[in-house]
Amino acid sequence: MGFKYISDDIREHIIETAHAIHKNPELSHKEFDTTALLKSELEKLGIELPEEQPKTGVIGILRGNLPGPTIAVRADIDALPINENSAHEICSENCGVMHACGHDFHTASLLGAVMALAEKKDTLPGKVLFVFQPGEEQGTGADEVMDTGIFEKYPPEAFFSLHVKPDIPAGKIGIRKGPIMAALCCFSIDINGKGGHGATPHLAVDPIVAATRTVDALQCIRSRWMDPAQPFTLSVCSIHGGTAYNVIPDNVHIEGTFRYAVPSYRESVKEQIVRISESVANAHGCTAECRFFHESVPLVNDDKLAEIAFEAAGELFGKESIVEQNFWMASEDFSLYRRIAPIFMYHMGVGKADGSSAGLHTPDLFVPDETAPFCAELIAGTVLKALEKTE
Repeated sequence: MGFKYISDDIREHIIETAHAIHKNPELSHKEFDTTALLKSELEKLGIELPEEQPKTGVIGILRGNLPGPTIAVRADIDALPINENSAHEICSENCGVMHACGHDFHTASLLGAVMALAEKKDTLPGKVLFVFQPGEEQGTGADEVMDTGIFEKYPPEAFFSLHVKPDIPAGKIGIRKGPIMAALCCFSIDINGKGGHGATPHLAVDPIVAATRTVDALQCIRSRWMDPAQPFTLSVCSIHGGTAYNVIPDNVHIEGTFRYAVPSYRESVKEQIVRISESVANAHGCTAECRFFHESVPLVNDDKLAEIAFEAAGELFGKESIVEQNFWMASEDFSLYRRIAPIFMYHMGVGKADGSSAGLHTPDLFVPDETAPFCAELIAGTVLKALEKTE
């Protein structure tokens, strides 16, 4: 595939960068090597690094030589605590940590777009903010970036990002106006009982029984208290209790998430989780303590930016490359940048034609090498189109 903005040299460099980051994945807010690599690359390109920086991650500024608007673009840089399938040709060398959500390719793509746009500095109108953001997987990175004050100093007129998606065929670009990703709220529940010997359960107050029935009862929130026509899901993803086969523990710890599109669900679901947890625990002689954390809002693509994205993608890759993206129950802290500017996120296909691709957040996720230059080309073209349309 030939590119308008990404040269062969840039293409090779960003694939090498994607491989390097993939081999050395780093967890949220511990992206020290990735940050050092990005700073070095940006400095080589003459990209300004302002004083306003997060603890990890990098913000760079490209100032065009012509007057114009400010456009921001973001890539997330953190990895997940997952062991990668060792059969992959390019594999994590950091045991227990993996780029299982494509952030290595997001990062390399944005770096490639920086390289392409830097070559056009003399004719570039306005400024471009490049945000290599930490901590997306913990839902805390966007707030950290905004807390630097960078957007008070350089307020953007538009903010773009992209995310790989294995259920879209490789080479296709998912675009959607309006709501595209769900809001998120994480929760934990501590079920507290009284420990004892497995041979004498009548002398204990078993939190494991209460916990299992709590997990089961939580599923009734979706099946019996939610409008079936509205997007909503609740998943318990972690449960820990006990240390031995014959010891009833004092405590069981549960963690999960719920995701939604209707804003009023946020507080009503919290109330349901508390009510169910406390009632079920009480029925079994236990107590329950609930906590809510890592909350985000729905990701809503701005209509005007969606039109710019559609035009840019169509010009670069043809309208046949564009598919209408369905609403996705995953969440993204990119949604929080809507506080400071209109936002838009592409969803980039990386899937096999037969639909057999592994999903995100799995040990088997595989992102084709050509994803990085393809996305870099799209980012560069979108920024140039946005600079032109928002002048």
